[in-house]
Amino acid sequence: MDNNNMTENKKGFLQNDRRLVCSMFVFYGICIIGLIAATFWRLNNIRETTAANATATAVINATQHANATSTAVARVTEQAQYEIIDRFEVESDRWFVGSNNNEYWRGDVGIKDGTYIWNVDEVKKTFVWWGDFYLGEHIKDFDVYVDTKFVDGTFGDVCSGLIFRKSPDGWNDGGYTFSICNDSHFEIDYHGKDGWESIVSWLSSDSIRPEDWNRIEVSARGNNFTFTINDIFVFETIDDRQKEGGLAVFIELNKKNPAIIWFDNFGYQSR
Repeated sequence: MDNNNMTENKKGFLQNDRRLVCSMFVFYGICIIGLIAATFWRLNNIRETTAANATATAVINATQHANATSTAVARVTEQAQYEIIDRFEVESDRWFVGSNNNEYWRGDVGIKDGTYIWNVDEVKKTFVWWGDFYLGEHIKDFDVYVDTKFVDGTFGDVCSGLIFRKSPDGWNDGGYTFSICNDSHFEIDYHGKDGWESIVSWLSSDSIRPEDWNRIEVSARGNNFTFTINDIFVFETIDDRQKEGGLAVFIELNKKNPAIIWFDNFGYQSR
């Protein structure tokens, strides 16, 4: 009798154990399925969020590009209405031209096929040389731009740009320069009785295209100057040393290597 009860009890315990084990399997199975579902939900949510962020970024980039394009178009439209625009279509005595052979360099400067060409065959000393704008030496507030291109020259040796507010009393009495160089950096300097003084030196800019045309621009309002490269604002400064002066395009050769620099589309607007 006791043995039978013991057998029945064992069977009951075994049945209960089986139920417990089955329940645990079911419970753990539900948990695992839940974890898998949650993981897939989380991954899908991440994918949707990433896709949404990518779409938003693309929209922002497209908007910025559209705004930049719109600004550039508006700027070109405005510049096309400047009071003086010289496209160098014909040779003129308004700009420095001719063969040159002095203590600094030997070469030719001329206007041909709509381009103001500076061909430097030999550099005897490192130098800065310019061609004056014909309007005069007492220019105050203005916007001015010019296109320039480095056709030939050793990397990092060749720069070109604009001189502005060059003193009527001569270069040594004051003047500013804004130049870009063929290693994609730009400089803004002042030259006076004490020589060169850097306002900003060797500042790299992605807006410079070393092997293509670059449009550089200076805007002067009183003692405030802003500087633009290819329709991209790059620098602003305040300097009151020169109230007025002449404008010029210029080249700079920093080592004794030949070079070719072009200019085109000089535009001027008094303000």
